[in-house]
Amino acid sequence: MKNYQNQLDRFRVIAKKLVDEHSAELFSSYRLSTDLGVKNMADDAYHSHLDILGRQLTERAQDFIKTTRTNADTIKTEVMGLCNKYLDLFAKLNQPE
Repeated sequence: MKNYQNQLDRFRVIAKKLVDEHSAELFSSYRLSTDLGVKNMADDAYHSHLDILGRQLTERAQDFIKTTRTNADTIKTEVMGLCNKYLDLFAKLNQPE
């Protein structure tokens, strides 16, 4: 059980890092769009980052699942749930007003 939890914790670190990277890049895009006075640029950047993050999380999850040594179905369900959680977190933190 401890090994299983450690594997989930490792994936959480991977997912959090991706969210942090995209949030930082998006923040820079927001600042640029604000400086230029272009609202659509911020919306486009947000949706672009959200789509790319979703694909990256899915790819990393699939790679991660392939390398685990525990019950594949159980870890797959948990990891995919974490992907959704971190994608929702990104959306909640960064959604343009």
